[in-house]
Amino acid sequence: MQLKNPAFHRTREVLRDQSVEIVPIPLDQEGICMNSLKASKARIVYVTPSHQFPYGMVMPVSRRMELLNWAEEMDGYIIEDDYDGEYRYKGKPIPSLQGLDINDKVVYLGTFSKSLIPSIRISYLVFPKPLLNIYKQYFTVYKQTVSRLHQDTLYRFMNQGHWERHLNKMRTLYRKKHNVLLTSIEKYMDNKVTIIGERAGLHILIRVENGMSEKELVNTALEKGIKVYPVTIYYCDLVKERNPLILLGFGGLTIREIEEGICELKNCWNM
Repeated sequence: MQLKNPAFHRTREVLRDQSVEIVPIPLDQEGICMNSLKASKARIVYVTPSHQFPYGMVMPVSRRMELLNWAEEMDGYIIEDDYDGEYRYKGKPIPSLQGLDINDKVVYLGTFSKSLIPSIRISYLVFPKPLLNIYKQYFTVYKQTVSRLHQDTLYRFMNQGHWERHLNKMRTLYRKKHNVLLTSIEKYMDNKVTIIGERAGLHILIRVENGMSEKELVNTALEKGIKVYPVTIYYCDLVKERNPLILLGFGGLTIREIEEGICELKNCWNM
């Protein structure tokens, strides 16, 4: 199985735990590199096209069609993880791979953790018809553990039209937070960092150019009560960069906390 590199580390470990052979595929500016994918001779690939994790690029329609054509030619499958595709700040909406698929080649995954409540622990999976038949034959014995009460409440919430209103409200809120984050970085860090993946989602990456290592950046921020995240853990192999990348999440912060946090990072990173 092919896994884009870098990718969400927990996905990688789950696949390894299931004894799946993983071959990492590099990225380019449009997402997973198709030449490398084709050279691998794989028949299954895992991607996050709406907001690549962690780099944040949005896969254009042309690359999505290439990927769908690859799946058809290889008689393979695409696992599309749309973990926060509801939040796009620049450019026109792009259909999911599953929405573009006419050959039943996409397994679509989604979650309500980013769009509603993380603690509700509800996610979903949409099988293409051939795999749905296999699932019904072999896997219906497995039971999920999400409360039926929570499932029914969410169903009613969506069925009565509250879901769309909620999403629109959240898009407006996160767009404001996103703008404050970018403005604060420009204000306090100026040319000391490069912003990556700012078109969508609830996190961005910054390439920090102050001579500190990734570990030093994470630890000095934590000493000031600010939690930022390393990016090297998402690679399949050891990565050393002269100017490391740091992941900044902003979904759970207030607008005031975002600006104060960036100001504090500037001080503790000596920028």
